[in-house]
Amino acid sequence: MRAIITGDLHLTSRKDDAYRFKVFDYLYTVPFDVLVILGDLCDAKDCHPGSLVNKVVDSMMRFAEMGKEIHLLRGNHDYSGDPDCPFFLFLRSCPNCYYHNTAQIWEIGNIRWSFFPHSRTPEHYWADMRRGKKDLGVDVTLCHQTFSGAFSESGKKLAGCDATALAGAGKIFSGDVHVPQAVGPVEYVGAPYPIDFGDAYEPSMVAVENGNGCSWSYLYPPSIRKLVLRINDPEEIEFAPAWREGDQVKVVLTLKRRDFGSWESHRRRIKLLCDRNHLTLCGLELQERTRQRIELSRGCSALPTSHEDQFKAYCEHAGIDESDARVGRKLLGA
Repeated sequence: MRAIITGDLHLTSRKDDAYRFKVFDYLYTVPFDVLVILGDLCDAKDCHPGSLVNKVVDSMMRFAEMGKEIHLLRGNHDYSGDPDCPFFLFLRSCPNCYYHNTAQIWEIGNIRWSFFPHSRTPEHYWADMRRGKKDLGVDVTLCHQTFSGAFSESGKKLAGCDATALAGAGKIFSGDVHVPQAVGPVEYVGAPYPIDFGDAYEPSMVAVENGNGCSWSYLYPPSIRKLVLRINDPEEIEFAPAWREGDQVKVVLTLKRRDFGSWESHRRRIKLLCDRNHLTLCGLELQERTRQRIELSRGCSALPTSHEDQFKAYCEHAGIDESDARVGRKLLGA
């Protein structure tokens, strides 16, 4: 038996978020028997448009038709107000689909799993589950909770509940924090793609197998990136080393106040360069280039400034053959 664990999909009906559904295309090609989604199936907590609901249901039904078993755990984005009424609870009526809205222990493929949906008072919830038991006697615990000591996408240390309350719960995998990381006994699976602009973590999933005992490994699904490009001139987009074709970008252009009159021409040039390089421009902001921002930019990795360095950066980025690059350097020198 092989189970794939992922979570925090935060699916939406927004055009710019359509890339998130491609995680299902990836999963259709991966061998597994059980799919576990650790909460936050959608971003909004309620009032989903019909087009989004149909798309989610179609994705789940396709797994069911392939003979896969699907387990959905309630996350904090899966309900509004009453936790006993998560929006997608009706998915229980789909074949091979199980929605965990209460704490439960299951045996799947000779592995004992405990499911702990999101709770506003998790310690009390877990204490009730363990009442009268020395430990849960499970191999893997699945939850959607923030534990003290985890780090957010911005590097901020998060406050949360105490992980020692789950002592004796086997290997613990949790959703809720998007950055893959280990916090004591808890392993955050992380989101399988970037959620917000500037997210720099490597998206991952976990595969659990019951060969000789219970073992796990990591999968790294392909994904776009959501980048913030801070530039002083539109042409710097061509030579920024971070992006790949298909990425989404927000561009922050800094200009001296006396140059604000050229904003409109710069804006058109930025859009043209993004289109030419197959980047999805999702935001464009003008900031004044103050002395403080200049000092901050000096602390960042500088973009190439000379024509030779820019050409070298372009060749490396575009994978230009050395013989072609040699011709280009000769023309540049001419």
